[in-house]
Amino acid sequence: MDLSVIIVSYKGWERLTRCLEALDSFSGKRFSMEVIVVDNHSMDEAINRIEERFRKFRFLHNRINGGFANGCNLGAGNSVGDFLLFLNPDTVASEAEIEKLLNAARSNPAHYILSCRQVRENGKESKATGSFPALWNLTGFLKLIFFRKNSNDSCSDRIKFPDWVSGSVMMIRKEIFNRLKGFDEDFWMYSEDVDLCRRAKNMGGEIVYYGDIVVEHNHGGSSRIGLNTTSVAKCEVQISRHIYIQKHKAGLERSFIQTFMVINNLLTGIITGLVGAILFFIPELLVRLMVFLRLISYYTGSLIRHSWISPRSVNFKRRN
Repeated sequence: MDLSVIIVSYKGWERLTRCLEALDSFSGKRFSMEVIVVDNHSMDEAINRIEERFRKFRFLHNRINGGFANGCNLGAGNSVGDFLLFLNPDTVASEAEIEKLLNAARSNPAHYILSCRQVRENGKESKATGSFPALWNLTGFLKLIFFRKNSNDSCSDRIKFPDWVSGSVMMIRKEIFNRLKGFDEDFWMYSEDVDLCRRAKNMGGEIVYYGDIVVEHNHGGSSRIGLNTTSVAKCEVQISRHIYIQKHKAGLERSFIQTFMVINNLLTGIITGLVGAILFFIPELLVRLMVFLRLISYYTGSLIRHSWISPRSVNFKRRN
């Protein structure tokens, strides 16, 4: 088998259906492929109807909502392809573009992790690359002060070598994925792709972005299906950054960055949370209050436990 496509899903059924319809249209003449859908314990009958419709795909029903890293690892552990392609359920991919990405991976063994240009349905670019978290890029204000040039700027439009590529469209040779021991399940959602790219670079591999290969990505499907889910997702963005810094920084630098993020998040949260409390009838503002309260709970628990790990992660449950 050439390729195993792994999709981790939690509700967002309309977008998942569009994603699977696109994959179902592949002729199979260009390369052999299996599609594995990991349902992260959605507890919704809709997934059974989708499974019935797409019978040639494999569906794995996770017994818990273990997050993105856990779901991807579950799918990869049940795959047989030489290459793995992690796709978000809010993507729509064509056979020709996936073939290009697969051929690029085959032709360049040093390219450990590959991704491509991602564009929304309305034509707007969806962020697919970035620099590793550091003091200079923690906030928009710090980026402005330090005015660091993005590592992608010196590369051609066709191919770039960024620090990391998004897990929304990520191809990797299965042998490399296994050597890296998969995604780190200390993360529940967000930054697990950044962490995987960091470890791949540490191993000597290249992270590659192809600007002439395009996949449609309508960002924010499963993480924006309600106020509660949205607030959880936004809080996990901050939590995941703490986990990443704890793993990949050391000494005074690590302590300073962690302290800075806590103070910055709390000060910003007090202001936005107060606005949300006053204007609670506006959903977008109420979410900010919910995020602030979740961060207070997280920081309190982290202080007690002496750990930055996400309480929602699989590894947190295993250790506690």
